[in-house]
Amino acid sequence: MKLEFQSKRLHFRPLVEGDIDIELALWTDPEVVRFIAGEVSTVEEIRELMPVVTKRAGSGCIGIWCLIEKTTNEKIGHAALLPLPTDAEDTEFEMLQSDQWPDRDIEIGFVLKRSTWGAGYATEACARLVEFAFLEASVETIYATTNHQNLASQNVLKKCGFQDLGLIRAFAGHYPGFKIERQNY
Repeated sequence: MKLEFQSKRLHFRPLVEGDIDIELALWTDPEVVRFIAGEVSTVEEIRELMPVVTKRAGSGCIGIWCLIEKTTNEKIGHAALLPLPTDAEDTEFEMLQSDQWPDRDIEIGFVLKRSTWGAGYATEACARLVEFAFLEASVETIYATTNHQNLASQNVLKKCGFQDLGLIRAFAGHYPGFKIERQNY
């Protein structure tokens, strides 16, 4: 299975430890993390997490992809298929074990540099990762959650065909939830 793929404007490739530059740009920007983590991360925290967040599972189909704008070759963010935590407050990266599929529902996520917001990259990334999940990785259902106030991400999910579920249990709380199923894709 090919884990590197393209959309119209984006190149997707598995996130590696050398991508610390884009992760620093994302997780140290207060506006980017406002609806995700709430507060910025330190450089040391990000460095420590790189070996963890670059883990993959399901023969590489579950994990995080670096998003690279094809015309400029600039890293602009990442998109992910990861186990959806219900009672844990954060992604349970320990569930990513090489060829095994995590014993959890699969969640899609995307985080982009602020300079790219409003240009349709989030919708493009989400749509292409859904296509990969259903047509190449054999995922049956994809879930998504957002912060209550993150209307932009909620709109992206709806544009990509996700059904609004109302509030669902995720990240040790209740958040707006969405899902899309292969059978309806």
